[in-house]
Amino acid sequence: DLVEAASRLFQTLRDADRLAGPGGRIAFAPIPETGLGRAINDRLRRAAAPRS
Repeated sequence: DLVEAASRLFQTLRDADRLAGPGGRIAFAPIPETGLGRAINDRLRRAAAPRS
């Protein structure tokens, strides 16, 4: 359910980041690139981008 996934995305990313710790890695399966899935994948790609 993409609506459910979108509503939980930010909390899930924060939780995963906390659990992975500094230098840790987080893996997510891609969502189909249709409708709300495009927005979810965009957010996941931006979260995966290197930080300065």
